[in-house]
Amino acid sequence: MSYLVLARKYRPKAFSEVAGQDVVTRTLRGAIAEERVGHAYLFFGPRGTGKTTSARLFAKALNCEKGPTDEPCGTCDRCVSYDAGTEADLIEIDAASNTGVDHVRSLRDQAGYVPLRARFKVFLIDEVHMLSKAAFNALLKTLEEPPPHVKFLFATTELHKVPDTVVSRCQVLRLSPLSEDEIRGRLDEVFKLEGIDAEDGVTSEIARRARGGMRDALSLADQLLALVGREPKVSDTERLAGEGSAEAIEAVLDAVLAGDKPGLLRALPAREGDEPAFLDATLDYLRSAMLLRLVGEDAPMLAETASAAARTRMAERASAFGADRLELVLQELLHARERMGPIHMRAHARLVLETTLLDLCRPEATMPITELIQRLEALEGRAVGGPAQGSPPPGQGRSGDGGTQPTPSPVRAAGPQASAAPAPSPAHQSPAPTPVATVAAAKPSVSAAPNGSVPRNPAPTNPAPSKNGPVPIEELKRPEPPKGTPPRPSAGPPAGRKVASVAPRVQTNSTHDQWEGFLAELAKRSEGLAAVAAKKAQLVRSAGGVAPMKFRGLSVDELQRVESAAGRRAIEDAFRATSGDGVRLKIEIHDASTGSAAGDPYTEHVRQLFNGRIEG
Repeated sequence: MSYLVLARKYRPKAFSEVAGQDVVTRTLRGAIAEERVGHAYLFFGPRGTGKTTSARLFAKALNCEKGPTDEPCGTCDRCVSYDAGTEADLIEIDAASNTGVDHVRSLRDQAGYVPLRARFKVFLIDEVHMLSKAAFNALLKTLEEPPPHVKFLFATTELHKVPDTVVSRCQVLRLSPLSEDEIRGRLDEVFKLEGIDAEDGVTSEIARRARGGMRDALSLADQLLALVGREPKVSDTERLAGEGSAEAIEAVLDAVLAGDKPGLLRALPAREGDEPAFLDATLDYLRSAMLLRLVGEDAPMLAETASAAARTRMAERASAFGADRLELVLQELLHARERMGPIHMRAHARLVLETTLLDLCRPEATMPITELIQRLEALEGRAVGGPAQGSPPPGQGRSGDGGTQPTPSPVRAAGPQASAAPAPSPAHQSPAPTPVATVAAAKPSVSAAPNGSVPRNPAPTNPAPSKNGPVPIEELKRPEPPKGTPPRPSAGPPAGRKVASVAPRVQTNSTHDQWEGFLAELAKRSEGLAAVAAKKAQLVRSAGGVAPMKFRGLSVDELQRVESAAGRRAIEDAFRATSGDGVRLKIEIHDASTGSAAGDPYTEHVRQLFNGRIEG
C-alpha cells in the first residue's frame, strides 16, 4: 500500500498556491513578465517555507511550452514532467552529499550541453551552503558567465555560510516564516479536501506548533491523523511529540507571576525529553510578549509569527511582568537553554528547566538593578534621616529598667557604622575607660558648654564619610581643658551632650561611656560582632568582680557568631581593654530560640520594601 504524505500531495503547483510568500512570487512572476530573468537566483529562509518549491515553480514557468509565462499551464509535457519529477533538463543536486570539487566540475561540464527538450537547462542546488570552499571556487566562473541556456537556482537555510563571492553573483530572495493565520487557513483547506472532521482549534494548535513552517504543519497533521483518526480534538494535540501547548506555556508563566511553586511544577508538561522544545516555545512566546510591551500590539515584527488572539494574550502577560522583568526572565531562560546544550547535561534537562523556573518564581530574583538601587537609597535615606529628625523607627525596644528605647537604625542592622567621637588624650586619661566611638549612622550633636568654654564634643575635622560605605571608627584627641577646670568624672555621659537615638540597649546601672568604649574596641576586632552587641546585648554593672553581658533575641547566625571561639575571644579582649583589671566578663545567652527575623519590626519593614520573603 502506497501513501503520499500531505506535504507532498498538496505541494503547490502554481505561484497562486504558494502561501505566505507574496513578495517572492511577485518578484519571480514580474521577472518573467518584464523579460528580466537573471541567470542565478538564491532562495534562503527557514525550513519548510517553500524555498525548493518556489525554485521548481520558477523553472517550470520558464520551460512551460506556452511560456516563459508567469503562470504555468500545468497541462503541457514540460509542466506534467515537472509535476511528476521526471524532467530531464532540471538537474537537482543535494549539496549535502555532493560537497566536493569533483561534483562541481561535472556540473560545469554538463552546463556546456544544450537542453534535451526544454528551453533552459536548470541546475537546482539544495543546501548550497554545504559545498566545500574548493567547490565554490570552481563554480564561480561558470556562475558569473553561464551559457545562455543555463539557469542556476540555489536554496539554503544558512545564508551566512555562503561565500560573498557567490552571493554577489545571484539575485537573493528571502522567504519568511508563515504566520499562524496563513498556516491555519491552508490546513483548513487540506482537511476539507481530505474529509477530516477536526474540532475547532485543532488547526490553530498545529499552526502554533509548526512555528512558521508549512511543511512542519502538514507533517504534524499527518502524525495527528495517524494517532487519533479522522476526528481529531484539541486535547489530542498534547499527545504529539515536541513542545507543550500554548495553554501549558501560559499556565507556567502565570505560576511564575503568582510565585506559585507547586502550581508551576504541576503546570509543566509531564513528558520528559521535550524540555528543550518546551523552553524554545516559551522563549518565542516571551520574545513576542516583550515586543508587544516595548513596541505595541501593531509591532511589525509580530505580523508573521502570531495571530491576533495570541497577541492579545501575550500583551496581558507582558503587562503583568513589566518590560524590565520580562527582559531579565528572558535572559535567565536563555542561560538555561545554553546549559541544556552540552551532551552531559541533556540527561538533566528537566532539572535545569525546573530549577530555573522555580527561581524565577521569586520576584527578587528578577528585580532590575535600577530598582534595587532606588530601594537601597530610600532605605539608606530613611536610616540616616529618621533619627536626625526625631521620628521613631518602625519598632521600639525595651531597656532593662522598663523604659522605652528606639530600635537601632537599619544601617546598624546591616553592619556597624560609626562616626568619630572624642577620646581623651593619654595625659588626661582617667582610670575608667572612655569610649572611642559610637556605633551609629548619624554623628552625635555638638553643644557648647554653658560657660562658653571649648565644647566637650568638638566636630571632627575629618571629612564626612561617603554614605555608600561604612563609617570608619577613628580616635580623635580631645582638646586639653583650660587650667583650673575640674577633671571630668569617670562615669556618666558628658554634660551637655545629646545621646543619639540609636543608643545601645544598656541598663541604667551601666556606664554609657564604658559601653560605647567597649563597642568601639569590639568594632576594631569585628564590626559584625559590634553590630550584634549594639543591637541585642546589655552590659550590667559589675558585682563581685563579674560583669554579666546579656544577649537576647539572637538569630541562628548571630548566635553562632557570638558563641564561636573567635567571637568570644574578640568580645572578652575588647571588654578587657576597656574595663580595666579585676573585672571578669560573663557572656549570657537569653531567648536565642526567639531570635527569628520574622518577629523583628525592622526586618518586616525591609521585607515589605523589597517585596521579599523571610526564610529560616
